[in-house]
Amino acid sequence: MNRITTTPTKLVFAVAVVALLFSTATPSLSAQTADAPDNASSAEPESDAPLTEPDPRADEPWDYSPYRVLIWIASRDPRFTAETLHEPLADYLDRDFNALWRTTIEDAPASVATAAFRSMDDLTYDRIAASDPVIAVKRDHEDAIRIQSVRSLPQYVNAVPTTKGMQANVLRRATEYGDATMGGTSAKLQPIEGDAIALAEFWNDASTEALLVTRGQATTFSKPGAKIVPLPVTGLVASTVRRYDKVFIVRILQEASGSNVAVIEMETLMRSFGAVVQAPFLSAYDLPNVVGHTVTRAFSPMVRIDDAGQSTATGMIRAGNLILDPESPADVPVGSALQPMIRKNDRNGKPIAIGRIEWAYLIATEREGPNVKMDYYSGMAGGLQGRKNSRTFKMAMLLKPLRDETMLRLHVKGREDLPLIGYELYERELKSKSMTFVGRTDWNGRLAIEKTDDPLRLLYVKNGGAVLARLPLVPGLTPQEVADLTGDDMRLQAEAYIRGVQNAIIDLVAIRKLLAARIRMRLKNGQMEQAEELLNALREQPTNEQLADDMGKKQGDFLKEIGNRNPNQRRKVDIMFKETREMLGKQINPTVIRDLESDVQRAKDNGGKLPDEPAEDENA
Repeated sequence: MNRITTTPTKLVFAVAVVALLFSTATPSLSAQTADAPDNASSAEPESDAPLTEPDPRADEPWDYSPYRVLIWIASRDPRFTAETLHEPLADYLDRDFNALWRTTIEDAPASVATAAFRSMDDLTYDRIAASDPVIAVKRDHEDAIRIQSVRSLPQYVNAVPTTKGMQANVLRRATEYGDATMGGTSAKLQPIEGDAIALAEFWNDASTEALLVTRGQATTFSKPGAKIVPLPVTGLVASTVRRYDKVFIVRILQEASGSNVAVIEMETLMRSFGAVVQAPFLSAYDLPNVVGHTVTRAFSPMVRIDDAGQSTATGMIRAGNLILDPESPADVPVGSALQPMIRKNDRNGKPIAIGRIEWAYLIATEREGPNVKMDYYSGMAGGLQGRKNSRTFKMAMLLKPLRDETMLRLHVKGREDLPLIGYELYERELKSKSMTFVGRTDWNGRLAIEKTDDPLRLLYVKNGGAVLARLPLVPGLTPQEVADLTGDDMRLQAEAYIRGVQNAIIDLVAIRKLLAARIRMRLKNGQMEQAEELLNALREQPTNEQLADDMGKKQGDFLKEIGNRNPNQRRKVDIMFKETREMLGKQINPTVIRDLESDVQRAKDNGGKLPDEPAEDENA
């Protein structure tokens, strides 16, 4: 791979000067909001964070705006710290990112390091920020809507119980921050005798208005939920993350089986974590290069989506005009797959919707400088379309699949214990309607989808010939993807029943015609007794009313099983039954029996023999 030299040419120097003019040490665009809980959190959205200076980078040209990058080092070996790794690691990263990154390397906070050593795969924003102290205000407090910060809290809350240790820690950090009283909130703190578990029991006390707890504990409160009020103190993970665009957590693990570096990237605007990238190292001498290489592999360039239609989108690559090497890790080549993401803020800058768009991907089709055109593939309606406004951020992240396959699992919507067994998956070519059979799901609703030359595979789920879902998938990106679909088994049972009824109608029509012909033959031959026996046999055949009543009961049973969860299935079942009723009305009616009864009476009136039909007058 070609690398940018550290010796600046005139062009590199000019570009770097432009970048430096725009870059400052203030928070990045992604810092506009940072203190709201993740969507999965059970806590209610928090109030406004302490006021900060406006972010001058918000008006920077996107294509000249370098990434603000924080690298957190998590290590249990005192030899491997941010201080010891800083210089060689920075030198390594400058080869690729000299003009593209503004890099800070620090030791990971204790809470982040603990979470990283527990499981890199399970890292989330809530998990790494769980130890941040916050004030949890009850959502049913009569003035909850008016409590917007620690400055307004003392007007509406009489007391904030907390543990002695938490109180001392917060007051010390508030003094370091430069606001020892925390806007007057410090006077409301009331220490209790007991630990965090004892403190949590206060939440169920009707007289409790608010508690000083960790963010992680606040997210567990329910009935009522907690409105989270952040504190103006030092050392907050949420505040630190807010100052950067990308955060890399580097875990250095040494075990008897070997030494290993694991890196995960966090995109701070969307609070999205990438895949864990790992690499072994043999000695302390190799470690900086291994960390740098692994961080580079974990890095995913960002594209700002400027315009989006139903099937296409256009955007601009972050720092695109600072990229001089076509092999740069910050570039987005044509043919690449990207993950679209969206963030919608309320008027206070807190996210009301955040994260990736499910079952949706972009493919880069054209490049013109930093601008890129993309095709949009989605398994669901909506997504990227919508009016532009200052509260909505639409982004796309370059995807780098690291695995050979992804296990796809299908189950009934809302029921993980009910896999969709034997469902067929087909792949459609992106630029044509050609379909190829991929396979069937196994006993657990699973099918391995392998990586191909094309990063994106457009899959269709079928059952009984009916298309149930479209699932765009980038194989190798994740170990498993789960699709909860509305099962089609009940519709298939209804279809099988209707086919049986239709076949029965066809058989019944044939029997009725055969009996009618035999009855008339017996009447013409004067065999009245045999004709009446056949007529009685015809009367004993199922009637239109009997078949219609049975169909009505079965239709009710099928619709009850389907419920209201799938109007499309209900519509299909209704159509099948309606068409069959129309067929029944046309083919099975009492006219045949009435005509035969009339013929029997005519035969009796004629002395036991059906008279010949009068010949038509040819001259008439």
